[in-house]
Amino acid sequence: MKRVFCCAAICLLTVTVWAAPVTVTHNYFDITFYNSGDTNGYATGEQNWTAQQIDDVKASIDAWSGHIANTPGRQIQMHVFWEEMDPMGTNVLGGSASYGFSDDTTQWNMGEYVWKQGANAPTTDYGFDTIITYDITAAGMNWNFGTTAPTGSQIDFRSVLTHELGHSLGFSSTYDRVYDDWGWDYENGSYSGISDWDRNLIDSTGNKPENRGTGTPGNFNQLDSPVYWEGAAATALYGDLVPIYAPSSWEQGSSLSHLDEGQLGSLLMSPAIGAGQMTRTVSELEWAMMTDMGWTIIPEPATLALLGLGVLILRKQRG
Repeated sequence: MKRVFCCAAICLLTVTVWAAPVTVTHNYFDITFYNSGDTNGYATGEQNWTAQQIDDVKASIDAWSGHIANTPGRQIQMHVFWEEMDPMGTNVLGGSASYGFSDDTTQWNMGEYVWKQGANAPTTDYGFDTIITYDITAAGMNWNFGTTAPTGSQIDFRSVLTHELGHSLGFSSTYDRVYDDWGWDYENGSYSGISDWDRNLIDSTGNKPENRGTGTPGNFNQLDSPVYWEGAAATALYGDLVPIYAPSSWEQGSSLSHLDEGQLGSLLMSPAIGAGQMTRTVSELEWAMMTDMGWTIIPEPATLALLGLGVLILRKQRG
């Protein structure tokens, strides 16, 4: 974009320069940081990335990769953006979206598939496996960057980063609220199987997700408050079925894809985070759930010390 300002005999020519996208290879990821005005054809950046913010992304990747033994079939392509996310809701801090891959029985997020299955999957249309967007204004609060803990008026950036990465690695459901069914793949326009996450869900009357249907043996109650996780590793560690977030009113982007904070406290994959809260690492329970989803975790979840959020929302304080 060029702007020209002329006054009398003096002509001043100024040029607005956009920073180009920056791709950084870190661990198993190629991360492309889209600056203000940059686009990949799917999204457009609205703010530049700083060196500190890039370091924060690397640290959040390390929070997951440090205990995962699986070796991906190729580098995972991740695109990240700053945007004003108010159109999605004034409490939204960040969101992740992934291309899918399926074998008509199971659906995976593409990054999950490449890493967990060790697959060299084909490049996607826009060049990314997963895309993660962060709200410029931290839902009306302030972001905390770097290694220090957030203050009571700040949202911790690394906590939100690590949470959104968790969704791209499998903490997500195929349930479609509009059609009340499981397994629909919008990319292919067909039923393509349920996710490894879905396979571990069960409602209070014993219904389980079912590809092409509403659940079996009856109709899965997605507003069960809570739904449960019945995977062997997590239930052995927890000592019971693990509560999954399923409020009585459906919350798009939150229901069925998070842990129930009301019963489990503030874990990484809780649906919300508050100002001053810092949850940057994966808990022992969440590692056990990764094991139930087919990941190889080192060390085994039972020997880990307790470490320590689709969208992540800002938890409002009571007045």
